[in-house]
Amino acid sequence: MRGSVCAVLAMAAVGSSVAVMGALRDFPVFAGQGFRFALAAVLLLGVLRLRSASPPRGAVSSRQWVRIGVLAALGMVGFNVAVVAAERDTDPALVGVIIGCAPVVIALVTPLVNRTAPNRRIVLAGLVVAVGAAVAQGLGSVGSVVGLFFSGCALAGEVAFALVAAPVLSALGALRVSAYACAGAAVLCVPGIAVTGGFRLPDTGQLLALLWLGVVVTACAYVLWFSAVGAIGPERAGLFTSLVPISAVAATALLGTGSPTWGHLIGAVVVLVGLLVGLTAAEPHRAAVGEAHQG
Repeated sequence: MRGSVCAVLAMAAVGSSVAVMGALRDFPVFAGQGFRFALAAVLLLGVLRLRSASPPRGAVSSRQWVRIGVLAALGMVGFNVAVVAAERDTDPALVGVIIGCAPVVIALVTPLVNRTAPNRRIVLAGLVVAVGAAVAQGLGSVGSVVGLFFSGCALAGEVAFALVAAPVLSALGALRVSAYACAGAAVLCVPGIAVTGGFRLPDTGQLLALLWLGVVVTACAYVLWFSAVGAIGPERAGLFTSLVPISAVAATALLGTGSPTWGHLIGAVVVLVGLLVGLTAAEPHRAAVGEAHQG
């Protein structure tokens, strides 16, 4: 139950980003992402510092550092840059639909990693929530091949965000993984800033948007998300990513900048049905998720 609540709160926080993204439409991508991840890293490392009186959970191994680096590169920086690049050439709704296939991919790939058979009920639930998310946001129109390519890259990043972190969570905890990954992501943004030459100070509106992204959508949401992955596993946690378009609609409705349609409501119902199907499935084998099996 705790893991499911964490997943819902995490996706609600991510969906709330729709309220501030408009302010960053013309802001340099790598600079914005770098600020966001750096702020989150400072906050999370500060929390770790305050908790330093408690016994440490052990040193970080080289294999764990590699996983954290891949998580930062693919699941964080890579995902966000790919989404921005995809939406330049493809309808944002279609980009969302492609990324919305993540629950299905996670449900199929996780058993391959763990060398077990796929849980048919969770795969079915992944298909249902993906359909629900597509209904909620619309299919959009087909864009260019480049746009579809970057949409696929974003999907890969979304899958990596769940799978790569899972094996280290039991050893390091959600807070440490989030803090170290955010710090790594901030560093990875520096070459992008240097290559693109895209750096400038934000104005007041952009600064407020970046603060929201850094504190709520990154620091808080990432700790909640990794707590969920550690508690219920990547297969079940992945189902909750379908809540993002629904929480985005809810955020715009609360702000008075949008109103739900029948498509949104029907999509929400379908997603909820899919979640019920997946969360009541038998517990999948999760041996590979424990760090004790990582050597």
